[in-house]
Amino acid sequence: MFESFFFRAREAFLLIDASGSIIDANRSACQFLKKDRHEIAGLPADYLFETEVLDDMFRMADRQDAWTDSFVTRVVANDEVADMRAIKLRPADKSTLYSVELSHETLERRAVTRLQDDLESAKINAQQERRASSTLRTTNERLTSFAHRVAHDVRGPLRNIRMALELYRDDEEHVELETREELLAMAEASAGELERLLIGLLNYSTSSSRGLARQEVNVSEIVQSVGASLMAPGDGDWLEVGDLPIVHADRALMEIVLQNLLSNALKFKSDDRPLKVEILATGEGESAEIVVRDNGIGFPEDAAEQIFELFGRLRTDREGAGIGLATCAELIAQHGWTIHAFGAPDEGAEFRISVPWKDVVQLREPKADAVD
Repeated sequence: MFESFFFRAREAFLLIDASGSIIDANRSACQFLKKDRHEIAGLPADYLFETEVLDDMFRMADRQDAWTDSFVTRVVANDEVADMRAIKLRPADKSTLYSVELSHETLERRAVTRLQDDLESAKINAQQERRASSTLRTTNERLTSFAHRVAHDVRGPLRNIRMALELYRDDEEHVELETREELLAMAEASAGELERLLIGLLNYSTSSSRGLARQEVNVSEIVQSVGASLMAPGDGDWLEVGDLPIVHADRALMEIVLQNLLSNALKFKSDDRPLKVEILATGEGESAEIVVRDNGIGFPEDAAEQIFELFGRLRTDREGAGIGLATCAELIAQHGWTIHAFGAPDEGAEFRISVPWKDVVQLREPKADAVD
């Protein structure tokens, strides 16, 4: 019965005696070892396999009435890796024989592992490609929208310039001096609007594309410097600076952010009261906050997100291209921070920059020690 199983089995089997000689090999074993049956029979097992592995396997087989664990060996003839396990047989003549099964379990397991790794890598690559494709699609949509908005905002000033110059040229002899001066003033104002738009676009593009150079930045120093540069004769004491943090940030980009926020407050100040801008810091929850609060004309509550969009202008009666706050949002996002706006018509505006604690070196600038 065993003989029938041995020779018909699809698995590779060898018969090895107590001296370590190979008695026989089935067809699958011959294919496994790439040798004919008569070439294998009579060979010492350690001619094909590592001696130490054979000794360990046979010792285990002698101690149990079941198949041994699988042992990994090098096939000496072709330097391949093979797995082998043995069971001790008990023939009728009381001799000692071992049935040894050969397989490529380790190689197959490694192949499966490699396949799993390849599949996982392919999955990750596919996810990255999908994200890249989605990012590219979003970028293209933003560029298309950006191009339309730029074209729209540029077209207005250019139309005014062309119309003023055409009227001036066509009716130069019949137009009064005062009217000609009005036409030239309109052309000059439109040219100024166009220049501000282009400068804003250049600043937005330049600042949003540069990498971060983080360092310890004293926000109070930047606010004082920016406030002094924006102050005009007659403005009075419009800026109140509270205790502000020292943060890990790009100093140049923080200057742009704070300059845009203070410029925005100046641009949208109320005609009914002197401008007051307060800058302070708070620290609660998961982040510290830099708060810029003014008493200007404010904005509708439902426009809190729109004002951060490129060209997101709520008022056309005030100078501006709708780029400054978009630049703020872009640069704050580059730092991994967030900015939110709060306001109401004629009740001022408030901008809150949330800075994670990991980027806060010190929440408030230390006061100088008092001198008696």
